[in-house]
Amino acid sequence: MTRLSSGILTLILLAACACGQLRICGSCGREDLAGGTACAVCKGPLPPLEPGQPDSAPALSDASGTGSVADALSKQVFDLVKRDVEAARQEEDRRPEVALARYENARALLTLARAEHLPPGTARVVLDGLQRCRTALAVAGQACSACGGSGRQQVARVQLAGGDGEAAAETKLTTGAACATCGGAGTIRGRRGVEATRLLILQGRREAGLQQQAAGRVAAGRAWIPPSWPQERTPEQLALIRRTLAAECSACAGLGLEPCRRCLGSGTLPCKNKACRQGWVEQTVGNTLTPKTALTRRVKCPDCQGTTRVACPACRGGGGTACSGCNGTGTSEPCRSCGGEGTVPCRSCRTRATTEQTEPCETCQGTRRMLCNRCHGEGYQSR
Repeated sequence: MTRLSSGILTLILLAACACGQLRICGSCGREDLAGGTACAVCKGPLPPLEPGQPDSAPALSDASGTGSVADALSKQVFDLVKRDVEAARQEEDRRPEVALARYENARALLTLARAEHLPPGTARVVLDGLQRCRTALAVAGQACSACGGSGRQQVARVQLAGGDGEAAAETKLTTGAACATCGGAGTIRGRRGVEATRLLILQGRREAGLQQQAAGRVAAGRAWIPPSWPQERTPEQLALIRRTLAAECSACAGLGLEPCRRCLGSGTLPCKNKACRQGWVEQTVGNTLTPKTALTRRVKCPDCQGTTRVACPACRGGGGTACSGCNGTGTSEPCRSCGGEGTVPCRSCRTRATTEQTEPCETCQGTRRMLCNRCHGEGYQSR
């Protein structure tokens, strides 16, 4: 045998061993490289594959050598995320607060799957849904302050003072003309209050939780997972899901804002112009030597522009200031025991180290990490 043929045979043997498909024909003694049931040279029968040996390499590989396990987990995660996204899209138009909670749960589940094991654009679909729901919750219809929500123009009528010293009284009359501020709709499109938004988000989480319970899922912090995951998944995986949603400040529901104390969250204050009457002021036309006979006209108030209200200087018209619980960050403080990881070294493994144990630890499942007893795997301090 020449050196060339010997080298080729060595390469063939190494390749066959690497692929795990080394089978030798009992008739001619040649190696099978085709992967069939009969020898490609003498057509003789080949020995069967050993049980558990794959016919071909897995389609998705993993750097740790557990690509098939990661692929199965990613597929299960994708199925769960798909259900959450479908349920969220059905609620977006009617109840965006419920859709927001379903999208948040999908975002937490995606932390267990690798991007290369998911269809392209999966994370983008969830993020776009979150953005749409947050935008819808920030805007709401408010009653027009000029007409009081009636949609009709209001005219102030001043009753003359009585002869017995009774002071003049001002009353408002509703006319048939449409309100100039809201165009007769009675409502104007404005920013939803901070407190109203926070309560709406909490209500959405409660309603979404009822839907998840009806679907058979169990709670893992704020996330909802299959009932088999608490026993199947490792403490690190459970902590990864829990701390994704626990990072938001519980005082402000992740908004980073609290209602302004000066305007009580409305973002506006009554117009302070003394000449303003329902958003209008009287302006003298021309210059004359007899002011009593001068003509006047009604124009919009230069301070409130006809809305009867001005922006609050404390919150700059936003209706909210920085949350005192999180200083406006919208996130909670990390747990001091685990440093925000949600897991700590397993205590059971420390005691098992002194004795010989062959079975894996039930607490950490052999990972030597357990859930933090202080934050229960959420990684953040609860307020």
